[in-house]
Amino acid sequence: MVRSLQVKLVMILVLLVVTVMTVIGIYLLNNVGTYYEESFYSEMGDVFTSDFLDIFRELAEGEAGAERAEEYVLAYAPQLGLDASRTFSLLDGRTGAYLGGSGTEQSVEKTDNVLAALAGSVGMDTNATDAFFDIAVPVTAGDGSYIIYIRDTKASVADLQQMLLSAVLQALLFGLVIAVLLSVMLSKTISRPIENLTRSARLVAAGDFTSKPPAYSSDEIGVLTETFNDMSQALEDTLAAVENERNKLAAVFQHMTDGIVALDKRGGVLHINAAARALLGLSGQEDGGELPDYETLSAPLGLPLGEVLSLGSGQSAERVCKYNGRDLRFFFTPFGSGEHEGGIIIVIYDITEQERLNTARREFVADISHELRTPLTNIRSYAETILTDEEMPPAYRARFMQVILNETDRMTRLVRDLLTISKLDYGRMDWHITRFAPAELIRNIVDAMEMEARKRRLSLTLDIAGELPPVAADYDRLGQVYANVIGNAIKYTPEGGAIAVSAAEKDGGTEVRVRDNGIGIPENDLPHIFERFYRVDKARSRESGGSGLGLAIAKEFIDNLNGAIKIDSAPNQGTTVIVWLPGAPEQP
Repeated sequence: MVRSLQVKLVMILVLLVVTVMTVIGIYLLNNVGTYYEESFYSEMGDVFTSDFLDIFRELAEGEAGAERAEEYVLAYAPQLGLDASRTFSLLDGRTGAYLGGSGTEQSVEKTDNVLAALAGSVGMDTNATDAFFDIAVPVTAGDGSYIIYIRDTKASVADLQQMLLSAVLQALLFGLVIAVLLSVMLSKTISRPIENLTRSARLVAAGDFTSKPPAYSSDEIGVLTETFNDMSQALEDTLAAVENERNKLAAVFQHMTDGIVALDKRGGVLHINAAARALLGLSGQEDGGELPDYETLSAPLGLPLGEVLSLGSGQSAERVCKYNGRDLRFFFTPFGSGEHEGGIIIVIYDITEQERLNTARREFVADISHELRTPLTNIRSYAETILTDEEMPPAYRARFMQVILNETDRMTRLVRDLLTISKLDYGRMDWHITRFAPAELIRNIVDAMEMEARKRRLSLTLDIAGELPPVAADYDRLGQVYANVIGNAIKYTPEGGAIAVSAAEKDGGTEVRVRDNGIGIPENDLPHIFERFYRVDKARSRESGGSGLGLAIAKEFIDNLNGAIKIDSAPNQGTTVIVWLPGAPEQP
């Protein structure tokens, strides 16, 4: 393309020079002939005046008049420009016969001007196609008449035109050389930035934006170069932004917790993220490997491919089912348009945990209803009995009143736990953080729980190893945590069992371990043990008055105190609950 541009520029300048020189040559050659013709007749007019003709008449009268007239005219040879190419002839005015002159020829061709002079008028017409100029002037002298005839063969014009033509050709040759040199230089000046632009454009097309062609001037090509550089920079920035967005979308696509599957219109998998692979049981397959098609994926759902593709823009289909052992919600929607574009997007939500929580909440509502209904029923029954039986012995009346108090305490504990959960959820818990040594609190809680342990014929021991570092905590809330943990150990340890409470310094803080040899916790339940409303043995928990909130509240308290709580347990091998709190910094 660059070479073609250079050739075109050279050809244009060469043609321009040739055209200009040709026009100039034609103009000069034509004007030389015209000028020579006008000069010829102008010279003739200057000589053949009325005075000249009067003298000619006087000399031409009488004998030897023709000779005198001839000599008279020849005397004006310089004014007439007579030479070898321009001759003078004296002709008989009646016959046109040659009488004398400056030429060597003894006869004269009877041209149109000679014929006009024979007719009595001055003949000075000319024709561009004639090879000569001529003028015939009739003169009457006495009884005779003469014709003064001047004829120019245009030899001088031809010589001058030949000289001009030679000069024009030389100028043309010189102009062509100059034109070629200038056109080559000009073409390089124009083609170099274009060549740079072409090279840079190829690099940009290949994704390389490092090449920036320089702008050599401020003309149109310079403006084009600067515009190209601006466009290249804008394109680089745009592509970088698009690549960044693509990477972000790819990262989101691959790491989002919801499954995404894109399929073509034939049901083939186009894209699938890691979450979808895990949810659909395809975790072992790599990208690009053999994947199931739509019919296989949707077999448990009962949703044909055609039904999904028939959905309009913004519409979707939803299915919920058990899939690969999990509760999944599928959203199907078509995308794209055209015969060879588009397909189906499937969004997969894992609602297993949501369903489990919903089930837990339903069970909790049922349990709370039962827990409230049972003591309320007992309270009503015993209260009605006391009111209606006026003769009831005092001992029975006291027992019935004690039952009412116990049931009231049971409801109070349940309502207190619910209020605590609500305050934790809404951040309305009042914390009274103080710096204290936890040993005394632990002893007080163990002493308070010892009576309950004895009632169940359990052994409750305490071992505090050395001096415990002070902690920064809410005294009452921490006591509630310890009491809840020890209380759970008492509830779920059979009669004759043993509960060991130990405390020691660890990692600059205080670690309390509550170990029992009770029924233990199944491995499948351990990950959920700190969840709200969760109870391992629902019947036993209800029997012991538990609501599934104690450990959840304990974990919330410990987390707010920057501590940690964990449980190690196995069925029929007992349970160990470990509560750790960081040491409090020294007071200034």
